[in-house]
Amino acid sequence: MGSLAAGVAVLPLSNYPWAYPAKTALPPEGKIDWGYPEGAVRLNANENPYGPSPNAIKAMEKGLAEGHRYTRATQLTKELASYHGVSTDMILAGCGSTEFLRIAPWAFLRDGGELVTALQTFKILPREAKKLAAKVKEIPLDKNFYFDLQSLKKALTPKTKMIYLVNPNNPTGTRHEFEDIKKFCASLPKTIIVFIDEAYSHFLEDKQGRDGITLIKQGYKVIVSRTFSKVYGLAGMRLGYAIADPSIIKELKAFGFRNLGINQAVFAGGLASLEDEKHVQQYKQLIKEGKEYFYDQFDSLGLKYIPSTTPFMMVKVNMASRVAVKKLASKNVFVRKGEDWQMPEYLRITMGFPEENKACIAALKSIVGA
Repeated sequence: MGSLAAGVAVLPLSNYPWAYPAKTALPPEGKIDWGYPEGAVRLNANENPYGPSPNAIKAMEKGLAEGHRYTRATQLTKELASYHGVSTDMILAGCGSTEFLRIAPWAFLRDGGELVTALQTFKILPREAKKLAAKVKEIPLDKNFYFDLQSLKKALTPKTKMIYLVNPNNPTGTRHEFEDIKKFCASLPKTIIVFIDEAYSHFLEDKQGRDGITLIKQGYKVIVSRTFSKVYGLAGMRLGYAIADPSIIKELKAFGFRNLGINQAVFAGGLASLEDEKHVQQYKQLIKEGKEYFYDQFDSLGLKYIPSTTPFMMVKVNMASRVAVKKLASKNVFVRKGEDWQMPEYLRITMGFPEENKACIAALKSIVGA
């Protein structure tokens, strides 16, 4: 057989019909239901209205051609490690930062133990911990809507294994200074992991060298999660990553999707996004202008609000937020109700394009009687 095979001429690949299958006709383009009415003003999910950068879109189009292959995100890991000045074994990329919010309790709370966090904060990680029957202590924010770090510390017991902080916080938009967080971490027992969700860290202009990643480099037992959903406009594509000591990353890997949670298109788009600082700055400017507009409008309406460092803010509308949300939705304006975070008279509103912000204010005026 060997000699027979050696004597057979190798035909060009094009001679085999399976190598180049006939192109099938594309189905007619149908209307896609994106889950909202036509012309909806979507200010309820902290999305970047610009969407991905043009460079990222071009890269994702190339990635679609590799959609039949499983992703090997080695290059992305290297780029993220270089971007943050850490080693590649300290980076784990995944399906949005949500992947790490869900698997961290499985990695560190599955055998019992306690989680301490704030009451008015992002709910995915504490919700997942409760599924595992871990005890979750939720401490109310202080009167200025900041984490009450002293009360969080008082809530610790020998069974506490993890503390979850969102900085800047979602939904309040408030942020703790680096020195406060560092002092807090330094005061904790070495057995406790502090998970810092930094989904909105890009919006802190003075953050360089003063964030959770700095604490990791300084030896603190910290996990930081980041996302491409917000400033890079890739919310619907699902890409995020965690940074921690290699020993912690190893524990997280055991419960994550690994590269299988990253599709080829967003892998390419994520790489391109890291290089497009112009797009990032454009969005930041939009947020700055939108924030100033909302502040002025809320002041004129006599509505209290929480000053924000993020692309969203909370305003007190002096009625049940679930009622306000329904009334605004009837006008095709969508925002989040504060009841989702035990803040029943507040609305969380994302800054959008100027015309969207104006439509939101016009609708809000009609329901608060201004």
